[in-house]
Amino acid sequence: MGYVAFGAQVMLSLTFAVAAIAKLRDLAGFRQSLAQLLPVPALQGTSTAVAVPVAELAIAVLLVVPSTSTVGALAAMTMMVAFTATIGRALHRGDHAPCHCFGASPRRLGPQQLVRNLVLTAVAALSLADGRTEPVGLFVAGFVGVVGGLLVVWADDILDLFTAGPAYTR
Repeated sequence: MGYVAFGAQVMLSLTFAVAAIAKLRDLAGFRQSLAQLLPVPALQGTSTAVAVPVAELAIAVLLVVPSTSTVGALAAMTMMVAFTATIGRALHRGDHAPCHCFGASPRRLGPQQLVRNLVLTAVAALSLADGRTEPVGLFVAGFVGVVGGLLVVWADDILDLFTAGPAYTR
């Protein structure tokens, strides 16, 4: 595993863990958002609302265990493609419901979530990179991964600082 792969794995692991915990903390809200995002009655139940964050937690763990990091990266890529397709489909339908990606939020779906997910899909692909590593370099790559993960989690809030976000009225 190379430095890029390790940093990407740390970033994705943090992102998936925070998303999962946030969804589990507001399971009713996440289930409600699923009903709007996935207009398929079989996918709107509590089992899907629980399965998604459980899968996210599993991916977070798989990514940081060296012997399962490749499986974790492939699972992360698959999950990100599914999330991106779901958001893309909702936006195509004109549905801008809150996605509860990182917990309860008044933020409506928009192109920024689509871009974020495309970037995370690319990061998941980078997490498969190979290369030699040294402990000091892994520390730096891990730190960069944590910072990157926090930026992803707070991306909507950061964007709101520069735009008229949901907390602002004109």
